[in-house]
Amino acid sequence: MRTAIALLLAAGLTVSALAAPVMTPFNPAVHGFKFANTFVNDFVPALDVHTGGLCGGMTYAVLDYYNAHMPIPNQDWRPANGTPLQHYLYDRQVEAITSNLDKWGEVGFNPGGARNSEFFHWGLETKAGSRIAELKSFIDRGVPVPLGLQGASGKSESHQVLAIGYDMGRYAGNLGPNQGDFRIFICDPNNPTRTMRLAPDLGAQIWVERDESDNVVNGTGWQTYFVNQNYHAKTPPNLPNPNFPNDGKLYQLIATFQTGGDDLRGGNDNVNLTVNLTNGTHQFFPNVNLGGRWIANYQETEAVLLNPAVPPSQIKNLVLADTFGGGIGGDNWDMLYVQVRARGGGTLDNRNFARAGFKRFTGDDKALTIAVNSGPPTPAGLANRLQLNFWTTDDDLRGGNDNINVVVNLTNGQHRTFNNVNASQRWADNTQTTVNLTLNPAVRPQDIASVTISDTFGGGMGGDNWNMGQVQILAEGNGVDKQIGWNGYKRFTGSDKTLTIPTHY
Repeated sequence: MRTAIALLLAAGLTVSALAAPVMTPFNPAVHGFKFANTFVNDFVPALDVHTGGLCGGMTYAVLDYYNAHMPIPNQDWRPANGTPLQHYLYDRQVEAITSNLDKWGEVGFNPGGARNSEFFHWGLETKAGSRIAELKSFIDRGVPVPLGLQGASGKSESHQVLAIGYDMGRYAGNLGPNQGDFRIFICDPNNPTRTMRLAPDLGAQIWVERDESDNVVNGTGWQTYFVNQNYHAKTPPNLPNPNFPNDGKLYQLIATFQTGGDDLRGGNDNVNLTVNLTNGTHQFFPNVNLGGRWIANYQETEAVLLNPAVPPSQIKNLVLADTFGGGIGGDNWDMLYVQVRARGGGTLDNRNFARAGFKRFTGDDKALTIAVNSGPPTPAGLANRLQLNFWTTDDDLRGGNDNINVVVNLTNGQHRTFNNVNASQRWADNTQTTVNLTLNPAVRPQDIASVTISDTFGGGMGGDNWNMGQVQILAEGNGVDKQIGWNGYKRFTGSDKTLTIPTHY
């Protein structure tokens, strides 16, 4: 032991530099929300004014659940406008901002960037009353604490995260050597199940986010941070976390709706869902949007519980119907598509249970029927489904607004379009994902000329990139079960968005 200490001293280090990171018991993989902060908020409906994100609300709420020793909701989809959880997150967002107006005002007053260096170094000072001293006063007691992050010009918007630990590394404080070692471990609403790191970039004099491997997360950069000492715990909503029996039945349908250029008004203008069964009965779910407005060019997800649960083969079709009045004042709603996921016990989780494309709902054209098990048998030799097996390598597909579309091109010049085949879900690094596309009507596999895969990524520093290791395309149907296409590595970006794969049968 004395030899090891002597070697450390000879290298110019201190024994204290070997101290382990200080962590609270908060674990994002256990205590974090299962959906990311991709909210767009209907801030002033009458003027169609929107705000982006509920980072403060998610930070306060995740700490509320943790402090109350209540299980975090296990839903992995963003709660829709009007749901109890969305209401709670929005209210906590307001409080997270208004309770710290003095702090936001202080770090926001920076004419022409004159205080950039000063603000940056605030986060590295260790004297009494400094940022690190305030942080330690919580973390050393095992208490997570929210942080406010002031956006740096041209980098990121202001943000809020939850600090759950810190690591001084070799940094002894007082703005001395090895400042770049300092890390704050955080639960970031944008990556809510991962333990991320807030770290100083000494060259740029900004604070950046690093992942579990200490790689910089693109599109991050804040001028400074402050420790939010004004958080006060509240009791969050006690939401059901269903654990379905493994009996082969469906217990829950989760419908993801993509609205186009004409919103769903809400109020008295809503959408009902009917689940028709093959035995002639049905289950009716009125007002699935809960009276909430679904804004244009945005996605909302609603879940319904089937009572009683039924085998997948007993669902004949799904009917969406609006409650709009006709005439000049009636509402209209452009639904670009709906993707329905079905969940049961065990491994029963079909993310491609049912799907429908564009439909304009009006006061006169009020209903859409989505066939599930009601179609006639597929004729021999025709394919009624394509199965696409995607392999993601070392750069994930983000989901949210960064998704993948697929177009099946036929030899007669027609095509079938399937938007957002990942249903806005993240495809993590080094994973394989299967997507099933229903061909209705069925086609001869030899009449499929090619398959085009494209992304919806925005360009620039904050845009997503996705490394697809390979994709396999299988045609399936009556007497049809064969690979018709394959492609190897492709990096999808905001500027290199499309891949067309010729098919052969």
